[in-house]
Amino acid sequence: MKGMKFFMKVKLKDVLDSLEMVSGEIDYYYNPKIGKFFMSNIGEFEALNEDELDELFTESIILPTQYDIDEYSMMEEFAATVEDQRLQNQLYISLNGSGAFRRFKDTCINFDIINDWYKFKNEKYKEIAIDWCKENNIEFE
Repeated sequence: MKGMKFFMKVKLKDVLDSLEMVSGEIDYYYNPKIGKFFMSNIGEFEALNEDELDELFTESIILPTQYDIDEYSMMEEFAATVEDQRLQNQLYISLNGSGAFRRFKDTCINFDIINDWYKFKNEKYKEIAIDWCKENNIEFE
């Protein structure tokens, strides 16, 4: 698929919506032939036979996985942007051990920077979406 040029545009919002649904169990794909994003558990394609499913996946491009997105690194990057040293330290402390995602979010809420975190995170997701489109020669709007 890489290197092939399709004259189809995707909405960046559709890429972002799909990226936000990616998890450890579910990957998302884009099929430029049919212009659709779909989950790896392809419930809507259950009527396809094995050959048709193989063709669907062969023609499709996987979106970044949970590991490619790496939200933990995003939280570390965000913490590094915080100028208040005390708050920055609290954010780094919240990232240690299991439950880090919840503690980080709670810390952001407690220090009233949750909107800053969401803005930062949304920008990172947007960068990932744009990079994915460019890497796969997919035009976006």
